[in-house]
This record gives sequence, structure tokens and C-alpha cells, in this order.
Amino acid sequence: MTFIKPNRHIEKVFIHCSASDYPQHDNVETMRKWHLERGWQDVGYHYFIRKNGQLDVGRDLEKIPAAQSGHNKNSIAICLHGLKKELFTKKQFESLIDLCKLINKAYEEQIVFRGHREVSDKNCPVFDYQKILGLSNFGEMDFAPNAQPTENPSNIYQETLKLTSRGAAVLALQKLLNQKQQIALVEDGIFGQQTKSAVMAFQEQKNTAIDGIVGPVTWHCLTSND
Repeated sequence: MTFIKPNRHIEKVFIHCSASDYPQHDNVETMRKWHLERGWQDVGYHYFIRKNGQLDVGRDLEKIPAAQSGHNKNSIAICLHGLKKELFTKKQFESLIDLCKLINKAYEEQIVFRGHREVSDKNCPVFDYQKILGLSNFGEMDFAPNAQPTENPSNIYQETLKLTSRGAAVLALQKLLNQKQQIALVEDGIFGQQTKSAVMAFQEQKNTAIDGIVGPVTWHCLTSND
């Protein structure tokens, strides 16, 4: 199994399930046929994992997926064949872990992993992907499941933040930006392009250097009462 980074910017990996346990649907070509019939350009997912653990390649990684409405940009989509939680296989989960580890390594751990259900009203995937991948609350790999941030709140506002930063300080930043600017920035602890744009808009409003980097001056403006 190999993974080569696409040229387009990637911030998140979304995990899905196919909502079918039928053996005849256990391949990416069936999924591609369904999606083409909907008028899509190709199968919506970049990877499809069969019950036997085989990894099928789907949509070109250079192409934005059609998998999680409103959250396709800057993402990679992985789908495991299955519907009932008890029918997913150990080999599928092993392949999922191996693939996600490769992706995580390729991006030097500056990437997060999410389930489709986090951004939709669908119970997808039905299995506990967070436990299987060992994700932190921020969706990071190689952390104990459900790990809590350990940052001292008094130190959070001293961190310098920029594009690709992650963690409790970024989450605090996003909350402050939403409060100060009355916007609806996603509060996920990930400093992506939308967070950078919001920071730059705030910096312009405060007549400070507009660089999208949160340092002492920007923190002061965000945490002051004026």
C-alpha cells in the first residue's frame, strides 16, 4: 500500500461506509456506477475498502471528492463497504488504519480525520472510527482516544498560530473570532484557509499587520473588551 500526496491542499480525511452489506456491491466499480447514474463525474470517494481488506482506488486524488456536502474542499474521502456495524471486518479496519497512517505521515501529522456523521445528519460511518484510529478530540492520529487538551488556559493566548496549526489554542481563536465578528466559523481546532481568512479580516478591521498570523498583537485585540 502506498500513498502519494496530491498537489491540491489537504486538511482533512473523511471516513464513510457504503450503507450496503451485499457481496455484489463490494467493489468500487459498483459505487462508481451508482454515482455516474446520479450525474456525477466519477465515484465520489478516493478509496474504497472491501470486506476482505482490499483497497480499491476510486476518484483521482487531484479531484475534490463528492462525499460530504459542504465539506468536500481540501479533503480526502475513504469509504468502507458495509451497513451493519457487526459485519465490518478486522481486515477492513486494518487496511483503514494502514492507509490513514500513510496519509498522516505524508502530511507530517498536520491533518485530521473525521467521520461523515460529524458534518451531516447521517449515521455514517456506523462503526467507532475514532477508537479504531486512536484519534484525539481534534481528530489527530497517534493520540489516546478521547484525550483531553492539557494546555494551561493562561498560556493559550500566548501561542503564535498560523496556517496548519492545530489544538486548543486554535479552538479558542475560532471561538473568539466568531464572537468578535459575528461569523459562523467552524470551531474544530484546525487553522485552515477559512480561519486564516477570518484572522486577516479581523486584522484589517483593527488596522494591524494583515498577515493571517496570530501573534501577541492579534491576541491582544481578540481578548480585549474594546
